[in-house]
This record gives sequence, C-alpha cells and structure tokens, in this order.
Amino acid sequence: MYQFDTRINQAASLSEIMVSTENFPPEDSTSQLNPIDENTKRQKVTIPEGMSKNAWKKLQKQQRWDEQKDEFRLRRREKKRASRQKKAEQKSQGVISEGNNYHQDAKKVLPTSQIPSGIAVVMDCEFDDLMSEKEIVSLSNQITRCYSAKRHSQHEVDLVISSFNKRLRQRFEKSIQDYSKWKGIQFKENNSLAELLPEDETELAKYVYLTADTDEELVDLKEGHTYIIGGIVDKNRHKRLCLDKAKELGLKVGRLPIGKYIQMNSRHVLATSHVYEIMCMWFESNHDWEAAFNSVLPPRKLRKEVATGRCHPCEAREASPNRESGEALESGEQ
Repeated sequence: MYQFDTRINQAASLSEIMVSTENFPPEDSTSQLNPIDENTKRQKVTIPEGMSKNAWKKLQKQQRWDEQKDEFRLRRREKKRASRQKKAEQKSQGVISEGNNYHQDAKKVLPTSQIPSGIAVVMDCEFDDLMSEKEIVSLSNQITRCYSAKRHSQHEVDLVISSFNKRLRQRFEKSIQDYSKWKGIQFKENNSLAELLPEDETELAKYVYLTADTDEELVDLKEGHTYIIGGIVDKNRHKRLCLDKAKELGLKVGRLPIGKYIQMNSRHVLATSHVYEIMCMWFESNHDWEAAFNSVLPPRKLRKEVATGRCHPCEAREASPNRESGEALESGEQ
C-alpha cells in the first residue's frame, strides 16, 4: 500500500512540472542561436595549382616554424639555463652526486694543431631523391656533428661531402649558412660519386665503401685509403643500397667491427655521424676499436661487456624485424 501511494505522488509531481512548463511563453527560435560574425566565418583555403593538400600543409607548418623559431630557441636557452642553475643548487645541497653521466661530459677543447691521419672520408650524398624533407634535415644535422668531431679530433681526418646539391644544399643555404666558413671540409657539387673516383685501378683499389650489408670487417684503417660513407637517412627502407652501388662502381666494401661492441635488435647499423666519430676516435685511442666505440656511442647501444670495460669478442645477435634505432652505418639513419 505504501509503494502504491508513493507512485501516485511521483506521478502527480511530474504532472505539475509539465503544466508549469507549458505556462512559459515560447521563445523565439532565433534567439537561441548566437549571431555569427561574417568576418569570423572559416574561409576556404585555396591550394596552389600543382600542389597536393598534404604538401600545402607541410609548407604552412614550415612557414609557421620560420616565424616562431627565434622565440622558441630563446625559450629553450632560458629553460636550459634554469635547469643548469637548479642542478648546481642541488649539487651544492648534496641532493645529487658530483658524478657525470654520458650527457654531462665536459666539452672538449679545440686542439691547436692536428696530426695527419693518412686517410680521407667521403660522405656520398647522392640519395637526395630517396629522402623526405625531415630526413634531409636529419642528414644535415649529422654532417654538422661530423664537422664538430673533425674540429675536436687530435688527428686530421679529411672529410669530403659529395653530391652536395638539390635539397641538401638548400637546407644548408637556409639554416646553416656559416657552413661556407668551415675549415678543412670540402663540399663538392658533383652529380655522382663516380666523378670523384680515380680512373687508375691501383688507386681505385684504395677506396672502400662502408656498408652494413657485408661480412668484410675492417681490422684497421689503412694509410692512403679513402673510406666512403653513404649519406642517406631512410629508416631502413632501402636494403643493400650502398652495397649494390659499390659493386656497380667496382669498389671494395667493408664495415666497422660493429658486432663485437654493439648490441642492437636488428642490422648492426650506425648513424653517419657516429661512423665518422668512431673513425676519428680510433686514431685518438691508439687504434683501439673498443675504446673508440665506448667513447662515441651512448651506453644503451653498447654491449654490457663494453660499457663495463669487460669487452670480449662475440658474435652479433641475429637481426629482428623491430629495430631499437633508425640509424645506419651505410646510410645516415637507415
């Protein structure tokens, strides 16, 4: 009986609400809509003829970045300055230890003079058409790091940038304009690597193309030889690219002894800048590959034996479909 009365009361309350609602005067339907300013209406974007929508979006994004990059860099410098100040305060208070990690190593001082290494390195950048804009930027950054390694090395390792043209050169002209003042590095605007190779077979035999797709490991870097690094960032899309090119040009091939010192989940490949740095450090470390790898690569890439100073020769692990890093010895970040 109590439940029945409750239902009647609920129904009566609902009827009162409905009646009271009907007594309100109807609102003008147009009053519920916010007035629209004609100037705030979304204007249809006209994409230039011959350009895809995706390319147009990328262009607009690049233009926005060009307008804001100075402000962004200023904020980044201020953030780094604040971070350094905070760490200094924490060290003074004993919150963190004084020990340096890989990212806190002291900056090297430029040597007053360099010892001739007897070798030369050519970065083959004839793969412009195979890379995206982002990969071109990555390659240009790696060339910059190579130049930095060259300047800080106690040994003079000659560096030639081959096929410096198309988008790669445009990138330097736009964003790294001081490259023309770099000392001890040659930028060749040739169209192909073949233009730089000697015709004499005896001299050609002293050219070695470095590629991760060969089993021929280098024991040492021979005086009078020229070593070629593939300047391409392709995230492993183009297999055997540099190996096939070397065979076509009649060049010897080789690779650094990566398997002994590096632990990766796939092909044993490195960034172009890492390859050049390791070659420089091989001379710095009295021709010790282990020390060269250990001084250049982040600890996460090294085998545990190398990182702890107990490196033993061992066979590299089998490649797996998923790589830890998109970096390549034969090609920028293959």
